Amino acid sequence: MTRPLLIALLFLSWTPLLDAHGQLAKLPRPDSLGNVFFGGAVAIDGDWAVVGATGDNHCGTNAGSAWVYKRDGSSWSVVQRLDPSVCEEGAFFGNSVALEGTRIAVSAFRTFIGRAVSNHVYVFELEDDAWTQTARLSSPDRDASGPFASAIDLDGDRLLITSAGDASGSGANGKGFLFRESDSEWTLESMLESPLPLNSGTLGTSAALDGRWAVVSGSTYSRQQPGFVALYHRDGDTWSHHTTVRGVNGFFIDVDIRDDHLLIGESRGGSQGSGSANLLRFRDGEWQRLVTLRPKSPYAAGAFGTRVALGNDVVLVSGFDEQLELDFNVDQVVYVFESSRDGWRQRRVIDVGESAFGTAIALDKDKALIGQAAEGIPGQAYIATIQ
Repeated sequence: MTRPLLIALLFLSWTPLLDAHGQLAKLPRPDSLGNVFFGGAVAIDGDWAVVGATGDNHCGTNAGSAWVYKRDGSSWSVVQRLDPSVCEEGAFFGNSVALEGTRIAVSAFRTFIGRAVSNHVYVFELEDDAWTQTARLSSPDRDASGPFASAIDLDGDRLLITSAGDASGSGANGKGFLFRESDSEWTLESMLESPLPLNSGTLGTSAALDGRWAVVSGSTYSRQQPGFVALYHRDGDTWSHHTTVRGVNGFFIDVDIRDDHLLIGESRGGSQGSGSANLLRFRDGEWQRLVTLRPKSPYAAGAFGTRVALGNDVVLVSGFDEQLELDFNVDQVVYVFESSRDGWRQRRVIDVGESAFGTAIALDKDKALIGQAAEGIPGQAYIATIQ
């Protein structure tokens, strides 16, 4: 396969932005990028980070790219641009990214109505200080369940990929596809079917994978009807549906899972649709609600819960925190909640004063990677130290 283009280290400025609670710093942004939705997808693990830029036009309009960063001490530098072996116009490579250890997965995703298009997920491995593409995965059911590569997540030698379903009337209800790597070959281990009919929501909105659990959300894409979250359990190499959390009130439903704890964003939940995030824990053979998180100062239609990330005793949730007596929200932030002997409490708010801040969030130990991407802006990614 084509070896990805290796970009020389870009020792751009590492700009710390001090807030009231610690350090917030911009990742150096490649100078070659314009308004390309840089920051629309992010992932972080240890000394590595990945940022997607679906609008990168380097090999055609909206071909997309993903950028790899490495930490040296307290500084981060761009080390490589990831390109797929088949780089084509309109592929939107970088729509979703996942990172664990020496493996990166990147989706090239575009929606379709009626006529299918070929979406793919690309896997890159770290070899001799460079990230090299080792696999290109396609829809196992030939897009019968809707657009492939909507959401992805990595856990060890397993990769979860969803198809997004098709709400246009085709009957495609979305699926989750679990692939497993062995001897450098990825094979389909299981297909996760929706536990509910199509009118209850199309499976595949977002996905999370951790150990014996796979989680896939389903949205009705309606402001009047809530969606759901489906949990699948692995026994040995066999996956089966375990639990469905219904009545999740969000247009897009974001999820994260870690160590038998599940976090569900509900961006239209709560009083006046201000939003909430629900933390569940697996105990005594069932998933039980542990706590419902809300901001100290909720706003009507504040979209709290749009994006969520779950760490060890830390939760990140994006939402708006400023309305200025207007009919629309103008400032999106990331709320930090921490667990203590007194329960879960909002500890701080990470805020740069931008409406697109928190487009994507990822968390690894005490480091958060936060994307900021929207149409007409250059896009940015920030590293925040959670203290």
